Amino acid sequence: MLFKLSVRNIRKSIKDYAIYFFTLIISVAIFYLFSSIEDQDAFKKYIANDPIAGESLRSFLKGLSVFVAVLLGLLIVYANRFLMKRRKKEFAIYLMLGMSKQKISVILFFETLLIGLGSLVVGLFLGVGLSQFMSAFVANLFEADLNAYKFVVSYDIIARTILYFSIAYIVVMLFNGIIITKCKLITLMQSGKKSEIIKQKNPWLCIIVFIIAVSALSFAYWNVTKNTINLEEDELLFCIGLGAFSTLLIFWSVSGLVLRAVMSLKRVYFKGLNTFTFRQISSRINTVVISMTIICLTLFVTICALSSSFAIRGALNKDLRECCPADIELNVANPEKLKDRDDIKPILEMPQEILEESGASKYLSRTQTIKVYFESRYGYIHDYDRKNGIDTNGFVTYADLLGDFADDYKNQSMMNVEISNIDRATPRIVSLSDYNAIAKLFGNETVTMDNNEYFIVADEDNISDFLDKAASADTEICFQGNKLTPALDKHVDGTLELFDQHINCGVLVVDDSMLANEIPVYFDLFGYYNTSSKDEMREMNKQLTKLVRDWEKEHYPNSQYYDERVEIRSKIVISDDVIGTAAITTFIGLYLGLIFIIICAAVIALKQLSECTDSINRYEILRKLGAEEQSISRSLFIQTAVFFFLPLALAVIHSFFGLQLCKIIIETFSNFSIFSSILLTAGIIILIYGGYFLITFLCGRSIIRKRK
Repeated sequence: MLFKLSVRNIRKSIKDYAIYFFTLIISVAIFYLFSSIEDQDAFKKYIANDPIAGESLRSFLKGLSVFVAVLLGLLIVYANRFLMKRRKKEFAIYLMLGMSKQKISVILFFETLLIGLGSLVVGLFLGVGLSQFMSAFVANLFEADLNAYKFVVSYDIIARTILYFSIAYIVVMLFNGIIITKCKLITLMQSGKKSEIIKQKNPWLCIIVFIIAVSALSFAYWNVTKNTINLEEDELLFCIGLGAFSTLLIFWSVSGLVLRAVMSLKRVYFKGLNTFTFRQISSRINTVVISMTIICLTLFVTICALSSSFAIRGALNKDLRECCPADIELNVANPEKLKDRDDIKPILEMPQEILEESGASKYLSRTQTIKVYFESRYGYIHDYDRKNGIDTNGFVTYADLLGDFADDYKNQSMMNVEISNIDRATPRIVSLSDYNAIAKLFGNETVTMDNNEYFIVADEDNISDFLDKAASADTEICFQGNKLTPALDKHVDGTLELFDQHINCGVLVVDDSMLANEIPVYFDLFGYYNTSSKDEMREMNKQLTKLVRDWEKEHYPNSQYYDERVEIRSKIVISDDVIGTAAITTFIGLYLGLIFIIICAAVIALKQLSECTDSINRYEILRKLGAEEQSISRSLFIQTAVFFFLPLALAVIHSFFGLQLCKIIIETFSNFSIFSSILLTAGIIILIYGGYFLITFLCGRSIIRKRK
């Protein structure tokens, strides 16, 4: 009997509780969807390539899943409050007909159990289906091959999903039982009849508070965007706190100004149902100031997190393409330059000879070796150079390359740490013939110049602008007693080493005749593997590295400084690190972003539908007074739109300035446009947040039309 009644109640309530059911199903689906990443082939390959980082990542994802499960559990409990509030009169009728509270609790138990089972089943089916698209997404994140795609069902994740959400539903059951036990018949009968008392706030006080809040926000905005150079960590935290408090003050003051402002516009206030509409809005804003503040700040964090994570991934991938022009780099220190160092036993062979003797050359198709020089011993003028009788006065430094713009570079905030003292830091130097040889290997344009000229190869954005100014100003340098002038009016964009970021602050290229009597510091060999398959390239890199290290141990068994003598840099290794970082950053940003958007939208939706339930009698009175159904629907649409888009509008304003700071941070390691990431984030918000808004309006309209 009670079970049948529970089934009938659920069947009857499906339309009215669409938001509740939708929230439960989408929560289960998203939880499974993102938790199942552990079983994706691309993720498993990433772990196999880097077991230590992979296991740490797996542990982090499990912790993240628990955190998300707690958030979704709280959302389910909150959503259940709407369901209980909607049915207070139904419970009152049960009590009046003589049904005991224990039997009502049993009915709720069966309903919660059935709703939970239904939500889990539908959510898991949806999650499993969407996870197949997630396979493609994860493969794209980790840049894996999709040819080996196969349908995957993560049974461990299904069990984990059932466990976490069962706990949430058990809490809901206990919560419902407590409510029924403590409720009184008179309270249930009067639900929805108590009118909301609108407490009018002092308008002048609201205006003053609003002006103070806007001024404080403007100060915070200015500090995090225009005053970034002088902003310390404590000051940044203060600005964040000030922004959060100012947001609260804005909602508090707006709640007291909305009705007053509209009432002053007589033609607007008395037009149609605007009187009813704006009094409804004003009364509700008064009661949700804190919750709207939290929602606004959560949306702000979500927008910044999503946009930044997408932008960081794009920046890292862009840097990888530009900063790794070859597959492999072998850096071998020159024994002649290191002959006075006791800690390093010189290697007599050149990089190509090492590859040939070790048998590793069979993996490479094209190679090119260049000589790299430093005027100072290690690229930096030390005091002991002078003590050892070395005349450093004629050495070319970065200050010389920047010329009249050296001071301007010193005064800007984003100075590269490696050359922070530009008066002592000296650039690497290569000959024109070596640069042109490596340019041909990389597929870049070669350069011609006279023997009394020079140019700079760089890719670090902050110094590049100043190098261009110096080149345009024909900055003259003195190299070994020879005066050289710029061959080009700007730097050549590029790098002469494999790295994951733009860190080349400048390589000086001079004519070969200038280096005829110089001893190179090291030899650099660049090459390409004879395969385009990443898996084969990864295996070749392991074999090449092993062969070179075995060769070192055989020829120099007593040395402990292999990496200082033969340094191996590989694009595939750098790529795995970069792609892993980019993928996880995007994954976490997207996961938490979607969860936060759903929570914010669901909370607003449930609050709005709860208010619709309480206001049924008011809408019935409007109909009796002759209000048209279209006007009533328009009134509800305006109310719903205000509560959905007021916190979003302020969050967007916050994000405009917050993303300026994110853009500055991202540009410290890559010149990447964040605009495309913002568009992608906007699309996600429109799809989910806008979808909740539309469903809320339609469900609310269904509720207030029920007694028509």
